[in-house]
Amino acid sequence: MTHEERLKIFEEVECGCVTDAMIAFGIGGWMSGIFPANPEAKIYGRAVTAYFDIVTPPREFMTPYEIIEMCEPGDVLVWNADIDANIMGENIFTFVKNHEVNGVVIEGKVRDFNQIKALGGEVFSRGPSVGSAPVNFRATKDTVQIPVSVGGVVVRPGDYICGDADGVMVVPAEDVDDVLIQAQYNMEWEGKLAAAIRAGYNSRQMKEVYKEQKKLERNK
Repeated sequence: MTHEERLKIFEEVECGCVTDAMIAFGIGGWMSGIFPANPEAKIYGRAVTAYFDIVTPPREFMTPYEIIEMCEPGDVLVWNADIDANIMGENIFTFVKNHEVNGVVIEGKVRDFNQIKALGGEVFSRGPSVGSAPVNFRATKDTVQIPVSVGGVVVRPGDYICGDADGVMVVPAEDVDDVLIQAQYNMEWEGKLAAAIRAGYNSRQMKEVYKEQKKLERNK
């Protein structure tokens, strides 16, 4: 499956169907306490990671804009900026959207919360903060595209992110194709389940519907 095909499936399937696929295979991870600025927002894509910390000479920091420019269209920025202050706001998010990046997931906080929400809200974080992080609280060339922890889950560069108002999950790169195929099947089955409920099925009939649910064979 190509990267573009994966993004198309992520766009079409519900996040709940992705999480059920991961549960079926016993893989992946779920972030705790990371939610979108806009509850209508959905995020998905390949992770481009960065770890933020206090940077002092002779180390040289990278600006958020430089990190954003490392992304390809459809990628997702995943930042560990674990400080009780904001690391980005409306201007940086506008730069993100201008580069066709699908959003940002942050172990940390943001400002301009309402403006980010109005722009689509594809910023998943610990919430708003009016206080700004120190100007030298940044990533460096040595702390981008490394494994980072966000919401209690380790995200590696190239892993896939999927999230909505319910939260964010991490799909390991080596498992993403199996997960997406199962998620597509789950969507079809969920449609049958919903139709049965609308039709007024009783509990005995619902048991028969649940018998049709299955875990597909993995290709890896």
